Amino acid sequence: MRNGDSRETGLVDDAIDRISVLLPASWRLDKRHDTSSGDPRVDAVIELVGPTGQKAAFLVEAKRSVSAPLLLPVLRELERAGGIPVLFVSDYIGPALRDALASEGFGFADTTGWVRVTSADPLILLTGQGAARAPRTRQSSAVTRLNGLAASRTIRALATADLPVGVRNLAGLADVSPGSVSKHLATLVSEGIVDRDENGSVITVRRRALLRRWVVDYSFAKANSPIGYYIAPRGLERTLVRLADQRSVALTGSAAARRLLPESTTSVVPLRLLAIYAARPTELASRLGLIDADPMTANVVIARPQDPDLLTPADNDELAAAPVPLVIADLLTLPGRSDAEAEQLMDVLANDNEAWKE
Repeated sequence: MRNGDSRETGLVDDAIDRISVLLPASWRLDKRHDTSSGDPRVDAVIELVGPTGQKAAFLVEAKRSVSAPLLLPVLRELERAGGIPVLFVSDYIGPALRDALASEGFGFADTTGWVRVTSADPLILLTGQGAARAPRTRQSSAVTRLNGLAASRTIRALATADLPVGVRNLAGLADVSPGSVSKHLATLVSEGIVDRDENGSVITVRRRALLRRWVVDYSFAKANSPIGYYIAPRGLERTLVRLADQRSVALTGSAAARRLLPESTTSVVPLRLLAIYAARPTELASRLGLIDADPMTANVVIARPQDPDLLTPADNDELAAAPVPLVIADLLTLPGRSDAEAEQLMDVLANDNEAWKE
C-alpha cells in the first residue's frame, strides 16, 4: 500500500513544489520516476539539474507523522541500498525531527515550506522556512494550538513523568481527560517531540523541544489574566521579603529559576523582573506597596494563573514556586533576557537528566 498510496504521492508532489520555488532560475527539478516505476524501495527519485547539466539525485521517502527513532534507521538503510542521498518528505516536520535529520545528513521538505537540501557535488544548499506548528488535517485528531489549560497540564506532566507512561496514567498525572491527552500526544508525535511504542505508551520526551513547542502558542502575558504591571519603589529584594508572608501566591520567572540553580551557580543575568502568580493580583500589589506602571518600565508583574491549582497552599510556610516546566516556559516568554535564564536552567537540569538535552 505504501508506494501505491495517493496521499504519499501528494506529499512528494507538494514537497517538489516547495523545493522548486527555492531554485535559481537557471536550475530545474526533475522527477525522474515515481511509484509507478515498480521500484519498491522508494516513493520517488528526483534530480536537481544545473545550467551546465550537472545533476544531484535524491531518493525520496514520504511518510506522515513519524518519530525519529522509527524513521532514521529506515532512511539509513534506504541510503545504503540506493547509493544516493535520501530526501525525507512529510506533511509537517517539527523542529526536533528537523534537527535529527540534519544531524544525520538527510535532506527534508514538508508541505508547509520547511526545506533543507544539500549536496557536495554539485555544491547545493537550499533552505526554506515553514509553519511554526503542524497543520490540522481532516484525518488527524491532533490539536493545532497548545495554549489551553489541558495543554498546560499535559505538557507539565510530560516534562516530569517517569517513562514509559501510558495515556491513562499520564491523564491522571495531568488531571485531564485521556481523550485530551491523546489529542495533544498526536500533535507532539507528529512534530517529533514525543515517541510512543506499539502499545501507545510514551517512551521518549524531548523536554527542551517540548517547552519550545509549547511557547509557540503559550506566553505568560497572554495565557494568564488578569495581569498587572508595577514598580517596586523599595527594590525587588525587599518585595521578595514581604512576599514571603503572603498566601495564595507562587513565584515564577527569574526569582523561581534562582531557587532551582545549584548554590554554586550564579544566574546569567541580574534579577530585573519579579514575576508572580496570585489569586488576586491587584490586592497583592496593594499589600506589597507597589506602584502601577506600564509593561516597558515595570519591574514586577503579577498575574492570576490560568491553572488555579498552582496556588494550592503548600505544606509549609515557604514561598511556593511554580512547577519547573512552567517556570521555564514563562522565562522563554517574559521580556528582557529571561530566555537566557531558561537556557541556563535547562543546561543545569540536563546534567542530571538526559531528557533535557534536546
